Amino acid sequence: MEIRAAKETDLAELVELQCLVFRPNEEGAQHRYWSYLREEPTFELDQARIVVDQGRIVANLRVWDRLIRVRGAQLRVGGIGGVLTHPDFRRRGHARALMQDADIYMQRAGYDLGMLFTIIGTPYYAGLGWTPISLPTFVFKLDHLKQIPGEMGRDLDPERDLSAIMALNDACGDGLTGTEVRSEAYWRSGPSRYRDLFPQKGIEREGKLVGYLNLSSTETDLAVREVCFLPGDEAACCDLARMLLMEAQRKEARTIKGSLPVDHPLVDQLIEASGAQPSRSQHEKTMVKLLNWKSLTAKLGGEVALAPPADEAAFWRTLFHQDSTTPAEGFFYWPPDMF
Repeated sequence: MEIRAAKETDLAELVELQCLVFRPNEEGAQHRYWSYLREEPTFELDQARIVVDQGRIVANLRVWDRLIRVRGAQLRVGGIGGVLTHPDFRRRGHARALMQDADIYMQRAGYDLGMLFTIIGTPYYAGLGWTPISLPTFVFKLDHLKQIPGEMGRDLDPERDLSAIMALNDACGDGLTGTEVRSEAYWRSGPSRYRDLFPQKGIEREGKLVGYLNLSSTETDLAVREVCFLPGDEAACCDLARMLLMEAQRKEARTIKGSLPVDHPLVDQLIEASGAQPSRSQHEKTMVKLLNWKSLTAKLGGEVALAPPADEAAFWRTLFHQDSTTPAEGFFYWPPDMF
């Protein structure tokens, strides 16, 4: 067994393996995974970590190069995604070995911290030194939704509206911790298109975009994936809530659900406009790991201790204002950015 970075000659086999494991019946899956390689502005071959066994690629993970905001600083994140093992080679420790290799790679490459978003629960990754960060969720049941009359907002266009959306996102993100720093190349990248990063609905005031919504839907649910408006603009937030409820009516959705920063005003506006009360919970899909103590503390403007904290989980709770019973008050990551 060999663990190494992928080579250019490995990529076709790697894409085939990803299609087999993640999207075996999806037409166009190859285009998606080639886009993750060819249309991602930060991709380097070293970020694709593979296990070669018996002359073939049998396991893989991807490191995504990202920047997030934390307390006014920008921290470099190594995002772990696409962890997979060929069905014929599972339960041999390949994924664990790849995760340990990725730690070494990311430390050498200069990342401040690692992030991942798990769909298999937190215990496996916690056993490898990763810490879960709880994020708040909400669900509105719309059984007795008040009718919202009129029309509001418009559909957004990627070419016409991108510069205004970028400016709005930057202004909104500056006051948050954990959100992605999105360059124009990031907005336009292939992975961003596949993950539906671009918002669908926007509202204007005097011809200027003042708020937008990124939504997804099923036959029964309307999900809020991102909401953005200028901080303190209560009128924009109110209009976004009304537009969201109109969209729920149009789609005949039974619920509106999503994940928003703690105390986000959109929830209160939805309560007022809909007459419904949300149920609140949290999820632990997001996990973090300290990689470079010296760099991280220097960027945050603190004095650098000789050694990283003995209790890393306590460090993250303090940094993100999280205790053992509540979601992180100072940390949030928008779902469309998840790798």
